[in-house]
Amino acid sequence: MSVDTGPATTADGLAGLDEPVRKLLERIAGPAATADPDLTSIGAAVVDLAADLDYLAQWVERLGDVSGSLGIHAPARGPRLMIVHRHEGQMGAVHDHATWVAIAPIVGLETHRRYRVVGDGPLARPEVAETLGLEPAQVATLLPPDDLHDHGHLAGHGAPAYVLIMTGDDQTRFTRNEWDLTTGRHRILQPGDPGRWLASQPMPSA
Repeated sequence: MSVDTGPATTADGLAGLDEPVRKLLERIAGPAATADPDLTSIGAAVVDLAADLDYLAQWVERLGDVSGSLGIHAPARGPRLMIVHRHEGQMGAVHDHATWVAIAPIVGLETHRRYRVVGDGPLARPEVAETLGLEPAQVATLLPPDDLHDHGHLAGHGAPAYVLIMTGDDQTRFTRNEWDLTTGRHRILQPGDPGRWLASQPMPSA
């Protein structure tokens, strides 16, 4: 499977960004520039920014107690950064990104599950390969094609998290996959389709 990981990040064009975000992008520029991105270094950089509560408090307050996301840095191409929050018991749909991703909590506990697809044709189903309970100072990273996952909050498992999510590019540029765990249905997400925000939302019929 050929995956476009997006253009490399450089220090060019970073003027005007908040200093913590600019430093993050400068720090990952080298690790993200290769055909095989150094996700250990990228993940460590995202964790360090997630620990900067003095800076991120404004973003947590701006997002508020809603189930949603805000773009902190969202260029047309290249690495982008967002803050994400889901309510008690809300998990995202099982999906892939078709670009590298790093997820690190700011506060709270985020459940992150990675999947493998077992079986062929109409019998193919996603099967949990790894489950992580991510707390602040921890990170999950994924690289295509092994990037099928879901994340969010499992009821009764700590406080719903606010997390930083960094991707190598705008995922909606790519053809991606989404699954419904309840029915086993799979659908192809065409470019421009962000997919379902929550696993509890019905999968479109088409």
